[in-house]
Amino acid sequence: MVEATVIDTGDITNEGCGYVLRLEDQALLQPEYLPSAYQHGGLKVKVKYTHTGVQDTCQFGSVVYDLVSIQDIKRNIK
Repeated sequence: MVEATVIDTGDITNEGCGYVLRLEDQALLQPEYLPSAYQHGGLKVKVKYTHTGVQDTCQFGSVVYDLVSIQDIKRNIK
């Protein structure tokens, strides 16, 4: 599992990307599905994921995101 921070990029229907994960190396990943319990901007989590092989873009800058499937996620309590 890797440490990440949940980032709220705004409403996906209004030029946002919904929730993305920022890894420690600053890489941004877009989960296919993020459980509602983790949909809080700034939340520190530990996540295990697999790449779907799909890349996506949205209106949040000109970034291309790797779409990932979350296998396991939990709050990162240090």
